[in-house]
Amino acid sequence: YQNTGRERYHDFYRTCSGPVPQSYPGIDRRYCTMNDPVIHAETDEWALVVKPHGMPTAPVSDGEEGTLLAWFLNRYPRAAEVSGRKRIECGLVHRLDTATAGLVLIAKTQRAMDYFRVLQERDGIEKRYTSYCAGKPSFIAENPPESYRTLPGRVSSQFRAWGPGRREVRPVFPEDRRYRTDGTEYTTTILSSEEGSIDTRPCSVFECSLTRGFRHQVRAHLCALGHPIIGDTLYNRDFTTGPMHLYATGISFSDPESRVQESFLLPQPDKTIR
Repeated sequence: YQNTGRERYHDFYRTCSGPVPQSYPGIDRRYCTMNDPVIHAETDEWALVVKPHGMPTAPVSDGEEGTLLAWFLNRYPRAAEVSGRKRIECGLVHRLDTATAGLVLIAKTQRAMDYFRVLQERDGIEKRYTSYCAGKPSFIAENPPESYRTLPGRVSSQFRAWGPGRREVRPVFPEDRRYRTDGTEYTTTILSSEEGSIDTRPCSVFECSLTRGFRHQVRAHLCALGHPIIGDTLYNRDFTTGPMHLYATGISFSDPESRVQESFLLPQPDKTIR
């Protein structure tokens, strides 16, 4: 992240002056294997929750249990009064795919939700992801710009639904005939790339960031460039067993009350723990 104003990092990074949200100890590199959500930090206006693998973020119908939002509302019943983009999503500021673990921001009050909604529209909420990639991609971009072949860098595209049940997406680049001049582009910034390993198998580790996100954006962009995420059953033809190794490790936003920039960054997950 770039330092903007009085930026503060919590838990694993430096803490500067000013009121600090209540943070909870115990979020370490083993969060990649936990089974239940954990509150990472919170104020009276919002909460930052670590979602485990395999738990849906939002319900698809009223009263659905087993989602991150249901878990949260059982602990903060008044947050059910918040009106979000969809009525049943309450204060969810953003969502993670069911198979993705990591940080989710939830508004506790309508004031906070309204503020975060405007902030998102202005690209004021930055999210950061760590991905472990190896295997055979389910597709390769047909016409990616030449500049996308060199990483780190930025990847921008529109998206279209794909496949049975429209379960997948495909990036649409400007050179593609399906590209719409009035369509919305979504950008994934690949901040770094390094070599790593999981169970002695070599892989590439990418740190990515984005502001406004589209469904499966990071997964599809990396796949299009030939780097499918390990454990991704939709976009990887190899290494599809076990959890998907995509983690929402960071988020940065300004507080709806103080307007101070808040930044949180989890460590890379511990790949030695099974």
